[in-house]
Amino acid sequence: MDASSPSSCISSKRNAEFQPENPCYCGLPSRVRTSRTKDNPGKNFRLCPNSMNEGPKCKFWEWLEPKTPENEVNSGKDKKELCNLILKVSIFENEISICKMKMEQEKLVVRQEFEKLKWKLFTHKVVMIVLFLLFVFKK
Repeated sequence: MDASSPSSCISSKRNAEFQPENPCYCGLPSRVRTSRTKDNPGKNFRLCPNSMNEGPKCKFWEWLEPKTPENEVNSGKDKKELCNLILKVSIFENEISICKMKMEQEKLVVRQEFEKLKWKLFTHKVVMIVLFLLFVFKK
């Protein structure tokens, strides 16, 4: 059997992990298994959860990249970069909160100014009506 075919890779069920973010061809969360073969010991692969069951199979199967310090977040450089990004996100969230508070304050000031203008307009209308009535009844 070919070492790259799914039937040559064996895995125990206890180390299986489902990955909903990586579905198989039939839409189910793929399952991660670890090869126990002589040719690929300890190598992880992903397959359809129905691949070992009787019945229809979607034949989804692929090797996963090996975990190395270059592609893991476990290296010190990546952890430092992650911490810096988390800090930047926190700073941005704080700045957004401050902007929201300022916008609410400005909204309140605008609303108060609008109410003052409405009152001023009302008083001008009243004065205009009174002047009109005085003018009409004076004749």
